[in-house]
Amino acid sequence: MDIQFFLFQDSLQVAGVQEVPDFVPRTLVISGREFLKTSEVRLNDVKSPSIIVSNNTHVLVQVPDSEVSQTIRSVEVLSTDWTASFRSKIDFKFGDNPTKASGLKALMQTFIKVLMQTPGSDAFNKTVGGGALAAIGRSITRHDNGILGDLAVAVARTTEQIRSFQSRQVRLPDDERLLSADLSDLKFDPATTSVFARIEILSQAGIRANANLEL
Repeated sequence: MDIQFFLFQDSLQVAGVQEVPDFVPRTLVISGREFLKTSEVRLNDVKSPSIIVSNNTHVLVQVPDSEVSQTIRSVEVLSTDWTASFRSKIDFKFGDNPTKASGLKALMQTFIKVLMQTPGSDAFNKTVGGGALAAIGRSITRHDNGILGDLAVAVARTTEQIRSFQSRQVRLPDDERLLSADLSDLKFDPATTSVFARIEILSQAGIRANANLEL
């Protein structure tokens, strides 16, 4: 098993946001569902330095110093519970307490690692790598609409490579063994040159998972 170097989280449902009047430092009350699972809150994509979970539907959140004088445009409440569903997120960073990845997380981590890798970058195997990051970079540089096709090719290449090397791993459990992967959604924001991709992965144990990636 590999050390888990991706942070797997779910984005919890937010129903409303209110300012706490005349409170210093600036603080918000966020309402929603399942907030007892809250591990982190991001305001304008910046992590809050302090959160207090009042109950399952409310959390008090300190506004980060960099956002105190800013309009709060986005609020995201995150949970360390990971359902591999449409509301799940995968961040490219270690969690606070890194552990060994196993099962579906191990499969997801292997897939994303190979998908992003540029062929030729591995000194021990020059052919491995889906080449997704390089393909996206070329499409953005050309200012064309080829991102969908380029990423679909990268997903197909990654699937073929993983199935090939996993076929030689006889002790690998079925929930870590890839059966198929499909690019189910793709959005490109030309203003920020960011790409959102959703890839549906199916293990040989019959378990489906969504990899929601922002690149």
